[in-house]
Amino acid sequence: MTYVLVEWEHEEEDEPYQIYSELDSCRRETRKVEFYKNGLVFSYGGERGNLDALSKAPFPEDLRSISLEHEGMTAQTVSPAHFYEIWNQAQERPDGFMGMFF
Repeated sequence: MTYVLVEWEHEEEDEPYQIYSELDSCRRETRKVEFYKNGLVFSYGGERGNLDALSKAPFPEDLRSISLEHEGMTAQTVSPAHFYEIWNQAQERPDGFMGMFF
């Protein structure tokens, strides 16, 4: 597994500014955590389901290409421990709009 953090500089409230992804050996997402500027956190994949929210396209081998293709985006690998810390914390926060009502 490979773990990636994509950061996106923008002003949109309804788009994530940080995305942590777990990638399989084919570089496809198996789990993902998205952070929004309004405080919402969404997590997908694994035991949390919502597999349709995972990207179908594989991540590029050279993460620098993300910065070249998408203005305001940067990507870097992170350690498995860091990803799991984020993944475990995400379940303690509201998961989408429905999480705010329970």
